Amino acid sequence: MYIPQHFAEHDQTEILRFIAANAFGTLVTVENGVPFASHIPFLLEQGDTLTLSGHLAKANPQWQHLTANPQVLAMFQGAHAYVSPTWYEGAGVPTWNYTAVHVYGTVRVIHDTAWLQAQVESLSHCYEGDTPNAWIPSYPAKMLEAIVGFEITIESLQAKYKLSQNRSAADQHNVRQALEASSGENERGVAALMAKHQE
Repeated sequence: MYIPQHFAEHDQTEILRFIAANAFGTLVTVENGVPFASHIPFLLEQGDTLTLSGHLAKANPQWQHLTANPQVLAMFQGAHAYVSPTWYEGAGVPTWNYTAVHVYGTVRVIHDTAWLQAQVESLSHCYEGDTPNAWIPSYPAKMLEAIVGFEITIESLQAKYKLSQNRSAADQHNVRQALEASSGENERGVAALMAKHQE
């Protein structure tokens, strides 16, 4: 990912928080020179090594790409918003403020039923939470045979927080105010990130 220095985020704690908060990501592989992507939820594990886990439908050919070439990219996107040059005190052009993280790593494909059961249980618990009516997965082995698991050992993280850091303090203030006044959730999310990073 192209990351000018003033947009680079290096704080690993913040980057991992970002992944966990935006865990519906994009798994990218290349098969015979052609990119292939799946949009799926991931689980981030922060043990001795950092890993991302997930699963794919067995009917999805991407799991075979993982077997053939274990080098993968997972992409996560956060809040994003259009920025008008009319919000600047000086000259400018239309742009987009956004947050994104790219994860590179080596993947292993997993067919083990016990692992798959644990993975879907963890994923369900993550999104169902501890509410009284939380759904608890109970899959027969035959259903688990319809999916293929994977675990990515994270080797590098790239994070880009493009939040008008290249503009003057006045321009940053104006952009933030305009986004805060928006009715859009993404716009207000970018404004909140700008406020946090300008502290």
